[in-house]
Amino acid sequence: MNAVMAITPDARRINHMDPDTKAVHARLESWAKWSREEMSSNGWPERTLLGRLIEGEELVGAAQSKPPIAMPDDIAVTDRAVAHLGVIDRRVIETYYLQWEPVEVMARRNSMRVRQFQNVLRRARWRISGFLGAIA
Repeated sequence: MNAVMAITPDARRINHMDPDTKAVHARLESWAKWSREEMSSNGWPERTLLGRLIEGEELVGAAQSKPPIAMPDDIAVTDRAVAHLGVIDRRVIETYYLQWEPVEVMARRNSMRVRQFQNVLRRARWRISGFLGAIA
C-alpha cells in the first residue's frame, strides 16, 4: 500500500471518482508524465555549445539551436486546457500532477487548507472536463 502512495499522490481518492473525472485524471496524468520527461530531458543539454567547440565541431545556423519539441495531439489539447485555467486552478493542477508530495504539503505550499486544495482541484478538473468536451 505504501508503494502505491509513493507513486500517485492521494491514490486512495481515485477509487471514489466518477467515470468522467477518472478520464480527466488519466489525461492529466499522461500530460504530467510527458511534461516531466520533457523538462528533465531538455533541462540541461548533454553537450554544451562550449563543449562542442572544444571538441572541434563546427557549428553553423540551425545546428546551434535545439530541435522543436513534438507534442502529441492529446497532450497538446490537455496542455491547452490547463493553460486556459485561472491562476489558482492552474497552480493547483500543476502542483498536484507535477509534484509527488503528500496533499498536506501541496496545500501548504499553495497557502491553502487541505480541504480547500481538494475543492480547487475538483473544480479545476471539472473546468478541464468542460474544455475538453467543448473541443471534442
